[in-house]
Amino acid sequence: MEKTSRLKTFSKGFTLFELLIVLAIFAAIVAFGIPRFRSPQNNIKAVVRQMASLSREVRNLARMKRMTYRIALRMGEGDDAYWVENASGSVLVPSEATLENIKKMDEKDRPPDAFQKTNKPFKGEKKLPSGLYFGSVETVAMKEPATQGTAYVYFSPEGLVERSVIQLTDKDKLTWSLVLNPITGHADVLEIGISLKEANDE
Repeated sequence: MEKTSRLKTFSKGFTLFELLIVLAIFAAIVAFGIPRFRSPQNNIKAVVRQMASLSREVRNLARMKRMTYRIALRMGEGDDAYWVENASGSVLVPSEATLENIKKMDEKDRPPDAFQKTNKPFKGEKKLPSGLYFGSVETVAMKEPATQGTAYVYFSPEGLVERSVIQLTDKDKLTWSLVLNPITGHADVLEIGISLKEANDE
């Protein structure tokens, strides 16, 4: 009789342990499944908001710590990402000619880079969501927009920001632009692809 009653008790429903396993599986499905179902429109909105906020935050850090900061943007390699670097004091923005000359040097002859990755405002690299890319990065120091390799946007210890346009795209129908203000670090978000010259003319 006792054995029968136990079987009936267990057959009435799940144990607490079984419920926890089911909840854990459900949470894992939600965590991995939701990003895949996010539309490109939602992805691009989220990234431009993050980057607009990052620009203001990096500008404030540069002023507060009296250091030169830069946002690094890697593009054109299939794993587009961005991160933040800093250097002590005031560092001049290198010209394109200077950067080209440094690239041509042997590894041992190159001057040490004054910049290093910083853990603030976030640690490591942030990769763009799948299907989203940096279309181009253009600053006042560039002759042409950068579409390959790593580009930089500089923030001075005085709180000045390189006038820049960062384009984000899904390489299909969506291209948005972030236009960075050199005085405030504020980023204007435009739901079109725009060049720096066009931004300056507006």
